[in-house]
Formats: sequence, structure tokens, C-alpha cells
Amino acid sequence: MKKVFGVFRQDLQSIFKSKAAIVIIMGLCILPSLYAWINIRASWNPYANTGNLPIAVTNNDEGAFFNGREINVGNQIITDLKKNKSIHWIIIDSWQGNYGLNEGNYYALIEIPRDFSQKLVSLTTVTAQKPDIIYRVNEKLNAIASKISNAATQELADNIKRNFLATVTKEVLEALNPVAENLQTNKAKILQLKDTVTQASTNVEAIQGFIDKANSNSESLQGYLKSVQNTLPKINDQISSLQNATEANKSLVLSTKQSINNTAADLNNDLIQLEAINQQTQLLLSTLKETNAASNTGDLINIINQLSDPLNRAINLTDADIQSLEAINQSYPNSSLAQLINLLNGLKGLMNDEETKITALKGLLDNSSSKEAVSSALDQISALNQEIANDLVTITNDFYSADLKVFNNLEDNLTSSLDNIDAVLESTKVIVPQLNALANYGIASSELSVQEADDLSNKLSNLRNELNLLSGKLKDLNENNIDTLINLMKMNPGKVADFLSSPIDVKEIDIYNMGTFGVGLTPFYTVLAIWVGGLLSSSLLSVEHTRFEDAGKRSLTLIQKHFGKMMLFIVVSIIQAVIVTLGDKYILGVNPANMPLMIGFAILSGICFTTIIFTLVSIFGNVGKAIVVVMMVFQIAGSGGIYPIQTNPRIFGTLEPLWPFTYAIGGFREAIGGPIWGNVINYAAALLGFSVVFLCLAILKKPFHKVTEFVERKFRETGL
Repeated sequence: MKKVFGVFRQDLQSIFKSKAAIVIIMGLCILPSLYAWINIRASWNPYANTGNLPIAVTNNDEGAFFNGREINVGNQIITDLKKNKSIHWIIIDSWQGNYGLNEGNYYALIEIPRDFSQKLVSLTTVTAQKPDIIYRVNEKLNAIASKISNAATQELADNIKRNFLATVTKEVLEALNPVAENLQTNKAKILQLKDTVTQASTNVEAIQGFIDKANSNSESLQGYLKSVQNTLPKINDQISSLQNATEANKSLVLSTKQSINNTAADLNNDLIQLEAINQQTQLLLSTLKETNAASNTGDLINIINQLSDPLNRAINLTDADIQSLEAINQSYPNSSLAQLINLLNGLKGLMNDEETKITALKGLLDNSSSKEAVSSALDQISALNQEIANDLVTITNDFYSADLKVFNNLEDNLTSSLDNIDAVLESTKVIVPQLNALANYGIASSELSVQEADDLSNKLSNLRNELNLLSGKLKDLNENNIDTLINLMKMNPGKVADFLSSPIDVKEIDIYNMGTFGVGLTPFYTVLAIWVGGLLSSSLLSVEHTRFEDAGKRSLTLIQKHFGKMMLFIVVSIIQAVIVTLGDKYILGVNPANMPLMIGFAILSGICFTTIIFTLVSIFGNVGKAIVVVMMVFQIAGSGGIYPIQTNPRIFGTLEPLWPFTYAIGGFREAIGGPIWGNVINYAAALLGFSVVFLCLAILKKPFHKVTEFVERKFRETGL
């Protein structure tokens, strides 16, 4: 060791004897810091300046009519965008927008088509058409800018959807509220309608029987008409009651038609919500996997708790839709509706399985199960979630391709029923004066009486058929169904509209409070600067000790020269690491949670990196420098310094544990965000492990020395 320190002492003496050497060493200590500081400052807060990104917007919307009012959603969007300063929105016509996009004047173009409002309004019907917003992007200009503009476009679409859903829901419920009051007032009469229709059908059948019997001869008919004169007032009252009951039934049929229409619209909205909930669940599952990789159990439990409420809400939505469809299918059986109910039951089963597995995952975390067990459980949940997403696509396609037609047919049948009821009313209006005429002129000729009796019998037969048909349609009418319909109609329009348009409020909490984007990049660029500092040292300073022998006049061994020279590089690297770390705090304004830990990891990283770089360059010469550069390139891409390693090709994730950058960056993140000491110990142990391994590789110095020296000499002889 004495000889090793002797080599180090000679290097220091050589530096202090030369002013040029002092200047070079000082520059070498400061230069890597500039690399980190400039890059961190350039990336400090790029998203604060997105208001300077030019995005063109062209509006071709021709408007539409809704509830007797003319609306133009495109104009409303343009008005809102003029108030939005998060992006530099440029309102322009279609031709100029496309030309400017191709020329690179705009990063993206958002085009609102001419039928945008028309399709948006169609969402309130069962023949809905999804409106489109055309988004064109010039990715040639800047890849990141295209992602920012894409996010802004998605936010614009979400705002349109929320506002439209809130407006439509409020309009519908405000229109239904007065109907609910009338329905509540007339509930008893509506329930009595079933009995009235049945009794009226029986009475008409009896009258028809009497007329058929009397039709055998005119004298019997005339005698019967004389005897029935006393009962005509009762018949007249029954027909009047039937007319009143039929009029009341028309309102009920209209309400039933509206209920079916609302069910179709609700199912359409519920499918949209289920897709949104499933996408949110996928994002949370992705976050769970990333958090599990970081071994942060507390964060896993918090995220799992966030999964439960949306999943429960999705199950409730699905169950409510199943009940509504079963009620309709019971009254109007249809194979398409039965298939949709089966698909929704299957979807509900998958969501229940997902809920069970999430509960089991919480149990694993409560029992401190292994990271592999948690990862396996997460994979199972992700697979289930993907099955749910696939089923949602199948259900949505089935709904739009087949089931909407079923709802339309049901509404057409109800409309036809209304027409038949109108015909019945007209028939009864004719029958009443005919009966009165029959009572007043019962002495008419037999031939005329028979003809009139035949006409009357036919009309009564048609009336009885219509009444029987109406009675069959009213068989499922009961007090519970009417109360449910009334409660739906009485819901507060404002609250329901607000909930349906935005059922979820996302509260974002930064658990480590790292804040600015540049702070998040500080670990990567600081570690990279320390590595670059070691690489510069190996390029500017010689890794070979060529001075005189030691004080004892005995030659130094290659190993002694190796470690003695390495000490100078380590000292320079430590100075570089301390300078860049202090600059991060006092020049850039990075405020780490634990500054001593940050300096400690900077020094440890400097020692580790220098040991690796010096060993490779000392043993392999210029080839070693090339290896160091290649290692740096792989570590930049494969250490998770900027992008999550899971977003890179799989090979980078496989190699990530093999790079010292991985552990150095992790240590800096712990120091800046707040240390988890278990992670700190693991990262520090890994860096020490790398150092020990490359210190042991010094034994290769002797066998490779002559080969490396020969190659270096031949290269110098080339004059290159």
C-alpha cells in the first residue's frame, strides 16, 4: 500500500508543479457539471410553455336543431378555445390549415366536420351516430409536440362529451318532471285501467252475442231492441268509460315508448361509462405494476383501493342494465335482447371475478407476500381486465348492430298500437250514436235492421279484438313499475346531469412532491455527468505510470502502478461528483429531501464509475475506451433514467440490472424524493459490488499488458 500511495503522491506533485496541469485538472473537475446543469435547466419545465405550440383549428360545423332550438357545437368549441391558453390555438379555414400543416407552420390540425352537431344531437335517439373530430399531426416537426397536441385534442373531446351529456340529461329530466307529477296523481286510475279494459271487453262480447242471436229474424231483433232500451244508458256509460280508459292508456303507451327509448339511450351511455371505467382500471393496473417493481407496498394498497370504487360502480351499472333489459324482454320477448342479457351477465361475472382477485391481492399485500406472488396476481387481474375490454367491444358491437334495431321495432309496434287505439276511439264514437239511433228507431224494417245489426256486430268484434290486444299489453302493469318510473322521472335534473357528465373526480396527489419536470431528470443527468467525467479523465490523463521507481529503488509491479494511478482518477471523480451535486442544489434550485445522502451517492457513484472506466481503459487501452462508450450508450437507453424501462423493448428491461446507472439513478431519486432506506442499502450495495468486481479484474492487467502496449504502439506509428 505504501508504494501505491507513493505513485499517487508523485502524481499530485506533478500536478502542483505545473500551472498548466492545475488549469487542466480544474477544467476537468468542472466540465462534466456543465453537461448536467445545461441539460437539466433546458428540461426544467417544458410543459409550462405549451401555450406557445401552434395548433390550427378549422370549423366546418353547419349546426343542428335540438328541442326546437338551433345549436352549433362547433362555434361553441371555437369560443371556448379562444379562452384556453394552454395551447396556441390558431382559428383558420380548412385550406389554409392543411397547407400550413404540410408546410410545418403548425404541429397539428383539428378539423370539426360539417355534420358534427347533427351527429352529436343524434346521440339522444336510438339511431345514434358518433360524431368525429378529425385530427392531423405533423410528426416530422417534433415527436413530443405531437403527443402534447394529441393530449390536448383528447381533452377537448372529453369536454365536449361531458357538456353535451349534461345538457341532454338536464333537458330530458326537466321535461319528465311534470309528467311524473301527473303520473303520480293518476296512478290509481292507470291501475284501474287494466280492470276497465277487461270488463269492457266482456260487456262488448255480451252485446255482440245478443245482436247475433237477434239477427236471426228482424222481429226478434226488434223485440230485443225494445227490451234493451232500458239497458242502453248503462251501455252508453260503459262505452264512455271505455273511451276514457283508452285515452288514459294512450298516455301510458306513450310513457312506455319513452321508457324504452330512455333504456336504449341509458344503455348507450352506460357502455360508454363502462369503457371509460375499464380504461381507468387499465391505467391503475399499469401503475400497480410499476409500483410493485419499486417494491412500494403502501402505494400498492392505495392504488388497489382506487380500483374498488370504479369496479363496484361498473358492476352496479351492468346489473341495472340487465334488470332493465330483462323487464323489457319479459314483456316483449326477443332473441337479440336475450343474447345481450347473456353477454352482460358474462361481463358482470368477469367483473365479479376481477373484484375477487383484487380483494385477494390486498390479502397478499397485508400478509407481506413476495413480489413475485404480487406480480402473478397482477398479471391475472390484467388478463381478466383484458377479457372485460374484449367483452365490452363485443357487447358494444352487438348493441349497435342488432339491439338498436330491436328497440326501434318495439317503438314502432307501440306507435302502431297507438294508431289502433285511435281507431278504437273513433269506432266507439260511431257506435254510441248508432246505439242511440237503434234505441230510438227500433221499429225499422227487418231488412234494414238486419243490415245494421251486421254492421254493428262487425264493429263490436273489431272493438273486442283491440281491447283483448290492449289487455295483453297491460298484463305487466303494476304499482311497483309505476313507482319506479315516477322516481326516475322525479330525479333532480341538475344533480343527475352533473353526475352523468362527470361521474368521477380524480384527485392527483404527488406523494414525493418532486414537482418540476427538471427535478425528475436530475438523477439521470447527474449520474450521466459523473460517468462522462470519468470518460474525460481517461481521455485527458494517462492511465499508465511511467515515472521513476519507488524510494527503495525497487521497480513497481503493474498492479501497484495500476492502483496508484487509479487513486488520482478517483479523487478527480469525487471532486467532479461533489461539484455537480452542489450545483444541482445551489445553482439549479433542486431541493433534495436528504442532501447528505445525495452527496454520498454522488461520491459512491464517482468511485464506482471510475473503477469501471479506469480498469477497462488501463487493461484494454483504446479498446477499453470504446467499451466504456458502448456501456454509456446502453445505460442511457436501458437504465430507466428518462422513460420507464417497461416502455422500452424487452432486451433493455432484461439488461437493466446489469448497469451501474440503474442503481446510481435509484439512489439519487431516493435522496431527492425521500429515502426508503431498504432501497438505499440495496442501491449502495450494488454500486459497491460493481466496484469490487472491477477492482478484482486488475489481475488481468499483467496478461493483457504486453498485448495492449503493442497495439497502442502500432497505432501511434500510423500517425493517426
